[in-house]
Order: sequence, then C-alpha cells, then structure tokens
Amino acid sequence: MDHYEEMSQWYIDLLGAEVVHKTANITFLRYDEEHHRIAIFASPQHVPKTKGVLNAEVDHLAFSYATLTELAQVYTSLKSKAWEPVWTINHGPTTSIYYRDPDGNKVELQVDNFDTKEGADAFMKGPLFSMNPIGTEIDADVWAAEILAKVRPSGEEGLNDEEVKRIKKRREIGERYSLPDNTV
Repeated sequence: MDHYEEMSQWYIDLLGAEVVHKTANITFLRYDEEHHRIAIFASPQHVPKTKGVLNAEVDHLAFSYATLTELAQVYTSLKSKAWEPVWTINHGPTTSIYYRDPDGNKVELQVDNFDTKEGADAFMKGPLFSMNPIGTEIDADVWAAEILAKVRPSGEEGLNDEEVKRIKKRREIGERYSLPDNTV
C-alpha cells in the first residue's frame, strides 16, 4: 500500500470515517454530519520529516468524545487492530489517548474531565495544574475495562455520576514539567 493510501486508511480506521470524495491524489473524509473533516493530499513534493531535526510544526491533532464509554470503546476497537497508543494520560482537563499516524504526527483522542469550560479553566489556572501541567499516566487497559464493565446494552454510558467524577479526577503526583521521550 502506498503512503497516500496508508494515511487515508489510517484515519478511516482511527475515526470510523467515511470517504466523501477520493481521487488519485486527494481524499476527503468525515466522521459526522460535516461535509468533510480531514483532507489527505498526495503531493510529489512531499518530503518525509527528518527525525531529530528541530522544526516548528503542529504538535498534534485532537478529537473529542462525549463520554468515557465512547473513548473506551474506541480504544478497545483500535487495540483489537493491534494499534497501541504512544501515551495514555489524565492531563486534568482531559483524559487523553495518543497515537501516531503513519507520518509520525501525534493524534489525541480525548474526553473532557470537566462539565463546563469554566471548570476546566479554573483547574488550569489553579495550583495543581501549575505544579503539573503535563498530567498523570493511566493504564488504558485497566481504565477501559472499568468503564466498559458498566456499559449499557445499548452501548451508552453506564457509569453513574459519582463513578464518572472519580474516573475523570486526576491522580496527583506532584511536580511534573517534562514530556516523556516518546511523545516529543
């Protein structure tokens, strides 16, 4: 499979996306009602990134899910395809699972840990986030198993409000300012 096809298929698999339009050199994908969310372009001028060279670039793309259950279901679906995340973490404002696409770009799948923007803002302006703006790693297998053990037969969130709050609350580990090597 050439690189253009590999990139297109990776995002189709990651997001459960559908192809809206495809030619020999451009694919438009969507995963909701929007006309498209991602465009992948095969360019003869494309030059692969050089590892170890400092460049200013986009750090990552982020896709949000409405519930813990939705994110856990996506995680287990990708794991069944032998996709392993490069990082699983509770940042505080979000619980996030990171993957790398075929070009090495980071892609974050996340769920908000606060019900409101104001709640997330207050946490990010507070002392715990100042002391640790990175977050605390989570064991995604244990995390997903706990969540999916309560899923309703319809596939919807089965956790009660207290369980959701407990699972979303970040475990505090003290000061942390550095990213793991595999995420930079």
